[in-house]
Amino acid sequence: MSKLDNIDRYFKGDKMIWLVVMLLSVFSLLVVFSSTAALAARAEVAPFSYFLKQLMFLVVGFGVLYFISRLPSTLFMGAAQAGFWISIGLLLLMLIMGRSYNQAVRSLFGFQPAEIAKVALIIYVARLLTVNQDVIHEGWKKGYIKILLPVLATCGLIFLSNFSTAAVLGLTCFIMMFIGRVRIKHLVVTVGLAVALLAPALFLTKIIDDQVDAKRAKREQITGALATGYKIVSKTRLQTIYGRIFTWQEEKKEDTDKKTLQPTQSDFAKKAIASGGLLWGKGPGNSTMRYRLPEAFSDFVFAIVVEEYGVLFACIVILCYLIVLYRVGVMAKKSTRFFPTLLSIGISTQVMLQALVNMCVSTGITPVTGQNLPFISQGGSSLIITCVMFGILLSVSRSQTEAEEKEALRKAKLEAASNEQEQIVIKN
Repeated sequence: MSKLDNIDRYFKGDKMIWLVVMLLSVFSLLVVFSSTAALAARAEVAPFSYFLKQLMFLVVGFGVLYFISRLPSTLFMGAAQAGFWISIGLLLLMLIMGRSYNQAVRSLFGFQPAEIAKVALIIYVARLLTVNQDVIHEGWKKGYIKILLPVLATCGLIFLSNFSTAAVLGLTCFIMMFIGRVRIKHLVVTVGLAVALLAPALFLTKIIDDQVDAKRAKREQITGALATGYKIVSKTRLQTIYGRIFTWQEEKKEDTDKKTLQPTQSDFAKKAIASGGLLWGKGPGNSTMRYRLPEAFSDFVFAIVVEEYGVLFACIVILCYLIVLYRVGVMAKKSTRFFPTLLSIGISTQVMLQALVNMCVSTGITPVTGQNLPFISQGGSSLIITCVMFGILLSVSRSQTEAEEKEALRKAKLEAASNEQEQIVIKN
């Protein structure tokens, strides 16, 4: 048996996706070691501490990925409903018992339930779209509402602690619905209602914030409806969303004196990208902006990639994500089963959108969101869930390959039997 046969035996599924997993894992270790230098110095721990932690999560994640890749893709459909309700329960429990991070409750017992909810919802939406294909066009009550309510419930609970994650997940589900033959009219109405609710809420948040600031400047007591409104916007993410959008808009203005006096995270990220150069960058471990960026190892990790390795290397990272999207497209084109096709499209879309948002934040195209760069940013639960996602993609591709091989073998046997029958007829 050749070495190639051994590789094919143990690493079943799309080989290009396996290659992307290996490359991104190596990139992750290199970038995390460099970007966490400032964090290690502030925490007064050994420089290798966060590197070893990332390596541990990668080893665990790879084990999870490999295990899931060996499972039949039909198993996910059977576990979809239970997974969805478990994720809803964890999100509710997080709001009650969760630990606060960056002014929001996001962690429960050391992991982020929102990460689990992402995968659970995508699988559940793929299942709902599959089983409701016959009634999906028969109005709101019979088909669409069955799919929309789980999306609203999950994204609504995530919204209370992380708007960007809720937005990316919601967009992923809407893309799945569009591909899953949901009426465009229904999708347009839903988006319109969401905008109609969010825009006035942000406008009201601005009014409340301005009035509270005015009261505080005059040292007046905040009471009545104003106190109640301020408590509401403080408990939700509306205040944070408005603040980040406002800050981003201010950065776009040509007020150089103010920007020089008050540099922002985006300013440091842009400096990191500008100093990286086209080809080789400053070299591994030579980043200077990692000491200025508070989230250099997660939110702004793409800026560190460009600074240390150059634009060319950054393009290779982007290409890795595009390869995954392309390979899923190839799988979808060849597939004859609806659920695994929709599931793989949903998973790859989530990964691509998350990567795109992270890169847009680093380059200043969008406001700061807090989205990790899949597989590369430092993380625990986020990295493990990313491995789960890639494991699902490999499971779908492996199941599809095995189905194609069985079909080819069946056709070969039928052809051989037909040829044998012809020979018997000729002899007679």
